[in-house]
Amino acid sequence: MICGPLAVKLLMLAAGMTLLATNAAGDQRRVQAEQQLRKRLLQDYDKSVVPGSPTTVSLRMMTITHFELLEEKNMMEVHTWFGIKWRDERLGWEDDVEGLTYLAIDPQVVWKPDLTLYNGGDPGQSVMDSNVLILVFKNGTVLFVPPIAFHFPCTMDLTYWPHDTQNCSFKIGSWVHHERIIDLVIEDSKVEVVSDDLETDDGNKMVKQWEVTSGEVTRESKFYPCCPDAYTSVVSTLQLARNAPAYTWTVKVPVVCLSLVALVVFLLPPGAGEKLTVGFLCLILDMLFLAYTSHVVAHAPSHTPLIVQLVSQQLVVVAVSVVVAGVVARVARAPHPNPLPSVIKAPITALSNLFCLANYANNVDGSVKPSGGRVGSKGEEVELGEEGSSGETTGVDGSHANQWLLLAALLDRLALILYLLVCIITLIRFTSVL
Repeated sequence: MICGPLAVKLLMLAAGMTLLATNAAGDQRRVQAEQQLRKRLLQDYDKSVVPGSPTTVSLRMMTITHFELLEEKNMMEVHTWFGIKWRDERLGWEDDVEGLTYLAIDPQVVWKPDLTLYNGGDPGQSVMDSNVLILVFKNGTVLFVPPIAFHFPCTMDLTYWPHDTQNCSFKIGSWVHHERIIDLVIEDSKVEVVSDDLETDDGNKMVKQWEVTSGEVTRESKFYPCCPDAYTSVVSTLQLARNAPAYTWTVKVPVVCLSLVALVVFLLPPGAGEKLTVGFLCLILDMLFLAYTSHVVAHAPSHTPLIVQLVSQQLVVVAVSVVVAGVVARVARAPHPNPLPSVIKAPITALSNLFCLANYANNVDGSVKPSGGRVGSKGEEVELGEEGSSGETTGVDGSHANQWLLLAALLDRLALILYLLVCIITLIRFTSVL
């Protein structure tokens, strides 16, 4: 007789072997029972026959794992999971089969609703083509959660670029069966976005340019000319907002600066040739900005971005400003053998103090001689490299030239005030994109 510690070890070993044998036998019975159940369920199963009329197909939830908005193509790509559920009585069982509550079945051997992407970039793209297994529960409920990559048009509305938001929608429904055969219902309209931000080498997240701000799933019933019955579909609408802080420094700040820098044209003396140089430089800068944003305009088939309209309007205003500057310079520097008519001289002399042009008015009174020696300091009309003025022309009375110079200065000051008003009104009007 064996006793002591050795006997205990032998008993424990025998119990373990008995337990393993029992579990192995149980697993074998479960495997055989599952094989027999699958064979019984699928023996006379015809996957082309709809389970019932109508068959209610429920969409449970949409989880977006990745998305990309292709602006240059006006297309959107969405990688998502859809929870699709329906009931097929032929796949249910009532008896207790070794505790089995569900089966994982190849999707190619059972009936699936012919859900198709109506507005897909790939015509006839099926939602049900995934090869992931289908779960069939004991009561005949079928659950299919396929990973799907949708590719569909999304027309860009760039009116408020670079603060624009886009609404992109895709529609799913049965391509063949009307709602009396397949009826789509929304069991859960929640749209969940799983963050797919990339990480850099230093561990910081690289935030994507677009983010989904909201999502909505709605049911739609519609009649088509081909058929007398209505077809149900599910429309998923995603609202995306652009997240591009760099545009503040590369787009918005330059636009404001371009609007203000043209003021220099009217701040220079009326006879200075640099006025035209600055004006043409502003024109070139505006055209360069329009060239920079031309690729954006090409992506907007229906709306022109407001900020592009702003710069285009600024281009026209600066062009008019250059013309005005040329006229002012001509008035200030051209030979004028005759004085201003009294009907013009009296009003501009009265307005000189109002527009801070007292120095020019004093020149008209003769306090500064235009040729030869000068009583006062160097006049504004000969600043910035201009060594001569109209009053230096031989045989021309300097007082006549000063009168025309005062007129040019007044026109220049009026143009400055008018341009400043236009600039302020324009910036207020387009404040939504600045």
